[in-house]
Formats: sequence, C-alpha cells, structure tokens
Amino acid sequence: MTTPSTSSAKLALFANIRNRIFAGILFTAPILATVWTFNFLLNLTTAWFPRQYFERLSTFLNGYPMKLMILVLVIAMFYLIGVMTFYFGKRLRVFIDNLFDTIPIVNRIYNFIKSFTNWIENRQDSIFNSVVLIRYPHPNAYAIALVTAETPTIISKKIVDTDGQPLPCVNVFIATTPNPTSGFFLIYPKRDIIPLDIDVSTAMNMIISAGAVLPNDHPLVKTEKS
Repeated sequence: MTTPSTSSAKLALFANIRNRIFAGILFTAPILATVWTFNFLLNLTTAWFPRQYFERLSTFLNGYPMKLMILVLVIAMFYLIGVMTFYFGKRLRVFIDNLFDTIPIVNRIYNFIKSFTNWIENRQDSIFNSVVLIRYPHPNAYAIALVTAETPTIISKKIVDTDGQPLPCVNVFIATTPNPTSGFFLIYPKRDIIPLDIDVSTAMNMIISAGAVLPNDHPLVKTEKS
C-alpha cells in the first residue's frame, strides 16, 4: 500500500526526469538542426558531382570528405567568378543580359531574379533597415515589423491625410511565428510607426520564440546573467 508521501515522491521523481529530458532536448535541438541543415545544403550543393568516377573517395567515410572537398571547390569557383565580375563586371553582365534577353519566357525569369539579386546586392548588410512597432491586426494590438524600404512616391501619393496631403510611407514586413520566412507585406504611414532601439537579429529571435527570447538589456535577462 502506497502512502501519500510515497506517491508525492514518485510524482516529483517523474517530474524531475521529464524536466531533465526536456532540458536535454532544448540543449541539443539547435545543434542537431544546424548539423541537419548543413548536411542538407552540402548534399544539395554536391549532388551534381559525378561520384562514379571517384569510387574510392565516394565510399570513404560515406563520401563525406569528398563532399567537403567539392564544397570547397564550389566556393573557390564562386570566388573566381566574383573576381571576374570585379574586373570585367560591366562587359560580362551586358553580354549575359543580351544573351538571355533573346530567349523568350526565359528572359522574364532572368530579369525577375536579376532585379531581386540587384536589390540584395545594394543591401549587403541586411534587407531590413530597422525594427518598428505597428498597430496590427487591430488598433489595440501591436506587432513587431521590419522596415524594408521607403514606399515609392507613385504609391504613397495615393495615401493622404484628412487635408488631402500625401503621407510619407514605409514598406514593412511582419514575420510569422515560429517560421519567419513567411509573413505579410504592408505599407504604413511613417507617422503611425514606432521605432524600436533593437537590431534585426534580436527582433527575429523574439518573433521566432513568440516573445520568449528577450533582448539582452531586458531586466529579466540582466538578472539571470548576474
């Protein structure tokens, strides 16, 4: 016959085991996710290589060293292309642009991707300018948003105040939790946004964790560190 104290001790033991398992999962999850992502990208990058001609390397340690060698070669290839574009960039781009422009359908795909890569090239540090608060999805709620650019005049001139004057606007991206790769693109008047003094990486950590990961200067974070 079990006494109440014995039952409480068993429950405490099971709770302790459960908490330790959960802590172990939380600790190893980022490591396993990083390893899985790296292996996925490694396999994706090296899948084109004809391994049948290098049978010994492809079977040694399951071909992992060979994949790393191929990855290094791919990186070196992109480096050489980067050097070529540095010295012959204008002529090379004009030649390639003219080549793809002569191919129907393909030229539209090429021009779309090219405009996107040019936009990223002009924003090498981050595609996001700053972090702001906006009222979303209703006036009594707030959401963290990432400013991508100022809204073009051709659009913002249609957004006017009560006096009929155009309002300067910004383009913002609201990332979803826990997957920040999807979200909403919205246009907000500058007067309706609240700038936040945090960087983009901190904002993304808060979004991914649904607010559980706090900025480093938060009082709770400071208390835990001290």
